[in-house]
Amino acid sequence: MSAAAVLTDALALISAPSKWAKEAVALDDRGNEVKPLSDNAKRFCMVGGLQRVQCSSTEYGEAVRHLRKACGDLSISQFNDQCSHKSMVKAMKRAIRAAEAA
Repeated sequence: MSAAAVLTDALALISAPSKWAKEAVALDDRGNEVKPLSDNAKRFCMVGGLQRVQCSSTEYGEAVRHLRKACGDLSISQFNDQCSHKSMVKAMKRAIRAAEAA
């Protein structure tokens, strides 16, 4: 799996606004914070989406580096919590394009 594939799979998890989370890495159906790999996890932030994808630590690290750059001056968590769903999707797509080009 490549970093681009990790980012693409993570985006697929959070592409619907109802599957995206703010202020938490992962949430269950009731809005309680859970671990991203929990069977109860239903909504994810950008980082939680990446953590949910099964990949190597190298692929995860590459994906994070591309996503960090796509978020500009903010950390990934800050960007996730301050942006709109549309802006988050655009940042994820920028990271995917960068990973594909690398």
